[in-house]
Amino acid sequence: MKTIRRLLGYVKAYPFLLAVMFGSMVLVLAGELIIPRILALVIDDGISAKDMGVVVRYAGVLVLGSLVRGGLRYSQAYAQERIGQEVIRRLRLDLYERLQRLSFSYYTVHATGDQMSRLTSDVYAIMEFIGFGIAESVASALIFLGTVVVLLLTDWRLALAVLAPIPVLMFFAFRFSGLVGPIWERIRKQMGEMTTTLQENVSGIRVVKSFARQSHEMKKFGVRNRATYTAHMDRAGAEARTFPMMNLVTGISFLLLYWYGGRRVLLDQMTLGTFFSFNWYIWGLIWPIRFLGFLIGIIRKAVAAGPRLFAVLDSTSEIPEAPDATVLPDIEGRIEFSNVCFAYEDGDGTPVLCGLDLTIEPGEVVAVLGRTGSGKSSLINLIPRFHDPQEGTISIDGVNTHDVTLASLRRQIGVVPQETFLFSDTVRHNLSYGRPDATQEEIEQAARAAQAHDFISELPKSYDTRIGERGVGLSGGQRQRVAIARALLTEPRILILDEPTSSVDAETEHELQLALEQLMADRTSLVIAHRLSTVKNADRVVVLREGLVVEEGTHQELMALGGEYVRIYDSQLRPAEAADSDSAELDVDMEDTPDGR
Repeated sequence: MKTIRRLLGYVKAYPFLLAVMFGSMVLVLAGELIIPRILALVIDDGISAKDMGVVVRYAGVLVLGSLVRGGLRYSQAYAQERIGQEVIRRLRLDLYERLQRLSFSYYTVHATGDQMSRLTSDVYAIMEFIGFGIAESVASALIFLGTVVVLLLTDWRLALAVLAPIPVLMFFAFRFSGLVGPIWERIRKQMGEMTTTLQENVSGIRVVKSFARQSHEMKKFGVRNRATYTAHMDRAGAEARTFPMMNLVTGISFLLLYWYGGRRVLLDQMTLGTFFSFNWYIWGLIWPIRFLGFLIGIIRKAVAAGPRLFAVLDSTSEIPEAPDATVLPDIEGRIEFSNVCFAYEDGDGTPVLCGLDLTIEPGEVVAVLGRTGSGKSSLINLIPRFHDPQEGTISIDGVNTHDVTLASLRRQIGVVPQETFLFSDTVRHNLSYGRPDATQEEIEQAARAAQAHDFISELPKSYDTRIGERGVGLSGGQRQRVAIARALLTEPRILILDEPTSSVDAETEHELQLALEQLMADRTSLVIAHRLSTVKNADRVVVLREGLVVEEGTHQELMALGGEYVRIYDSQLRPAEAADSDSAELDVDMEDTPDGR
């Protein structure tokens, strides 16, 4: 009931539409209860008395009533649908805004496909409940209660007879509710898992095909698909076992009406018109209860979907902004870490960084080096507050990053990740994503500085060419250059680079290095280093181990120390340098042979 109450809280925001819907509903139901009485009068006072004038008058009343009910049904249906769509629009917006605010930790725990399932099928289940289930549940209850009252007032003896099987019918309806509820929860879970599998497969189709794992992926999806199928079949089985019994009980009510009601007519204890009105009214008893099974299914789907949606809205995995946060003014780019300790929320609590002290001067290029798990990524992700440290402070130009708005902080920080993400849109829109108001001249200037203008100009529609999802229409080096141009266009004072040249060939690396030199000019830059060239070009190298800075200095200074840097150099940088040298020699050899062979 907690879920239902919370959903109804969204509905309360539209009192006028609620008044129109329920007002129209009550008038329509009043008409439904009056019609059988008018038909009884047609039979008793008109047809039985052979008075055609009475028949015509009552027929006119029925026609007029039908026209009025038609108008009322329209207003009810419109208000009902409007409420449903307004609530879902607001709920979708709340969910989307919440997802935008949640921290990176949330996305590492929750699969993308499952989030998509929540925003599609789960939201649809809520829409079905709000836009149809609530109104129909109230209407069913009112028509049932109203029919019982009218029957008892008309002929209480016959009413008790036809009402006798109703408790049995209600038993089967509520039994069905108990069976189908857990099944719908299982269906929601299976749908989320299947959507996740589908999303991962489509996103990683290149990897799947590269390793010829199509059969494995088809089997994995088949397992998810079969589980979803089984859950739906369990739901269908519950329906198949319940609805025939409900049909049987319905038939018994009509048998009692024809047997006992027919006797009362023959004994002149009831008029023929009243008998026929009972035949009409009995559907006012049967229909709401039979419809109850369908309504219970809608309610159960909403009850199963609601907690999944509210789990997103109630998630505490968020980077909070101080109530009195101020706008960060234009900065020079001095970064200071003071006794910083950080552990991931979704981990076992072991600190990744602890007691970290580090100062980076404005305009300085700092290469961050360390073994796997040393805290390199954590270090750079703390600066734009993708995560927050549990202890210590991070300040920029002496201002604590917790004291400024996130937008003003991140607006002055440019991030170029190792794996570039591009939107399925035009090159222009991808480049200007951080500055939608950028002019064509500014866009082209940034592209030229990033060594991207030439290849963009050769695309079918130049800057207006649409690229595929995640930039699939471009090569790896081209995507990286677009990412560099995108960062350059925002004119950030601080740059964070996760070594964007680590996974490209020697020729592309040279082009990217030229672009990065333009990007890092006169800017504070932190680079996670994977190549020796990056380390040698840096003003300073910071070596991390177990979340602490253990060495600082230039390449030559650290080599002379013979410590952690030398060990990393021997295990990581020297082999990479040798591999790059061999690759370059191979490229030269191929150029010297005929046809490149």
